[in-house]
Amino acid sequence: MSTLELKLEIFDKLKSVEDASLLKKIMALLKTVDKNEIYHLNEYELDMVKESEEDIKAGRVISQEQLDKEDLEWLSQQ
Repeated sequence: MSTLELKLEIFDKLKSVEDASLLKKIMALLKTVDKNEIYHLNEYELDMVKESEEDIKAGRVISQEQLDKEDLEWLSQQ
């Protein structure tokens, strides 16, 4: 299904919704994808970004391929 088809299907279903609570939830969800809104990181997120930058500078990085491999190994142990 193309993006346009999906949008039209959603719009058709949305036109018939009368539940205000559901519409408010949908609106809240859609507001999170507003591309004009600037997201401000909280203190924890800023700390994580700084820590990540330090890891990169120190060479503490792995490839996506290695990460995927480690994820699979970890999941198989669960």
